[in-house]
Amino acid sequence: MEEQQSARQERVEKFIQHLEQARQLQRDWMNYGLECVDLYVEDVEEDWLELWGENEDEQQMIIAVTTFLESSDWAATRVRKQLKHKSLSETATELEKCLSLPEEYNRIFAVKNVLAETLDSRNDNDEIDLLDLAENLLERLTEIVENHHN
Repeated sequence: MEEQQSARQERVEKFIQHLEQARQLQRDWMNYGLECVDLYVEDVEEDWLELWGENEDEQQMIIAVTTFLESSDWAATRVRKQLKHKSLSETATELEKCLSLPEEYNRIFAVKNVLAETLDSRNDNDEIDLLDLAENLLERLTEIVENHHN
């Protein structure tokens, strides 16, 4: 019973806070007119409108790459087994950046560098094995990107 009271009180306090914020916005609008946008939007003069939605697309790609890394695919399993200090989401973020590079040659070596940083030990993985894993991983991730854009 006391928990319900506490939860209700918290919701009421949050509602009052939001109401006060809306009132402040209304006061700012009345006092400053259209200029009040500068108070609330940091980069109003920048290219935010042209970039609208790009961050969402990037986030969706990171989610898709993370999902792949969690899959039973042999390349994903190998990477997952040997992750060192990075989480799957950190690795997925770095791999997504690699996928955005314009030339395939650069993408392969960028993926190889990400793998070299995340693999736990390289004493049983020489450079050729690492490059082979990078190429296979890039092939699978490229399929994900193509499916995502279709």
